[in-house]
Amino acid sequence: MKQILTSLFLCLALFGCKDKKENDLIVATSADYPPLEFFKDGEIVGMEIDLIRAIAKELNYSVTIKDMSFDSIIGALQTERVDLAISGISATPERKEKVDFATPHHKTISVMLVSSTSTIQKTSDLTGKNVGAQMGSTYEKMIKDEWQPTISNLTLRSLSKIPDLIQDFKSGRLDALVLGIAEGEDIVKNHPNFKLIPLPKTEAVYAIALPKKSPLTEKINTIIKKFEANGTLKKLQDKWTEKGQ
Repeated sequence: MKQILTSLFLCLALFGCKDKKENDLIVATSADYPPLEFFKDGEIVGMEIDLIRAIAKELNYSVTIKDMSFDSIIGALQTERVDLAISGISATPERKEKVDFATPHHKTISVMLVSSTSTIQKTSDLTGKNVGAQMGSTYEKMIKDEWQPTISNLTLRSLSKIPDLIQDFKSGRLDALVLGIAEGEDIVKNHPNFKLIPLPKTEAVYAIALPKKSPLTEKINTIIKKFEANGTLKKLQDKWTEKGQ
């Protein structure tokens, strides 16, 4: 009995065991990325949240959403503190070494958010500028690996939460913010003094991430293919993006 209690204590102390109920999916997300996932009236909503709830319904599961910082999601999957994650996650080769991905459900491109009066028109205009990106995101990696080695005096500011980056941008501490186009369009919709600059050759896909060898992966793949065929995916995307406004 002492051994069992000791093991339980270690699990809670070191990893934070899943509060798992039968037929309940524990889903990780970073709820700061409208229109994909965000808080509204105290509840996490968005296109990807609707999608995971629809998938869970097909599986006859309930859903528990766990809000966490984006840069902690992969670790939560690796230690199996959550069953899966949906949070605008690009299925990159680097991430595929650590977790598995379901069939992609959303296509995106990267954009720069700048002031409507800014002279920035392309990445080469970022010399001496301050640029923001979410910590742990592919946008942060792109700036570090591709932009900073070739653009003089470009300063990167990485923060865990998008609202904090937007606040820095509004206050003038950032000259540009890099993120996905759907998220950028949502911001510009509410801020007419901002504009978006599409970044060429930055096409990517978002996919549900799962622990390695999860038995849920193939089941989710089957459901996503079904949702593609019957129009469910398009309806959700239209509901939460510019097309649905």
